[in-house]
Amino acid sequence: MFQFIRELAIIGALTLCGAAFSLSSGLMPLPWKEPELAAGEIRLKDVQALDVIWIDARSRIDYDSGHIPNAILLNDSNWDIGINDLMNSWLINPRPIVVYCSSVQCNASKHVATQLRNALPDAEVYSLKGGWETWER
Repeated sequence: MFQFIRELAIIGALTLCGAAFSLSSGLMPLPWKEPELAAGEIRLKDVQALDVIWIDARSRIDYDSGHIPNAILLNDSNWDIGINDLMNSWLINPRPIVVYCSSVQCNASKHVATQLRNALPDAEVYSLKGGWETWER
């Protein structure tokens, strides 16, 4: 019985050492620490404190199946129409612009945000971290 307790204590100590190493070395993110933002990204909780213009960079089919209220569909497929809708809104009431796509793995929002920064250098343009998946949660 004593040997069993000793082996159990050794296993527990090694497990704790491994977890401590993973946390301190950055191999495993701290559970209470939010993931880092890439350049130009913004978190949903930060967006909710702002009055923004939403840009949906997903496909027309995805947009039609559900989108953030008042979001403007703007992607490579409908750039001319979408940019006109955006300009009509932004020129009347300049506000930060937040672009989203399907998920964290989707790069369409970053692509559209970059195009918007080039087209509107005075605009404040962000990409929503986590995209539509984050909004749905």
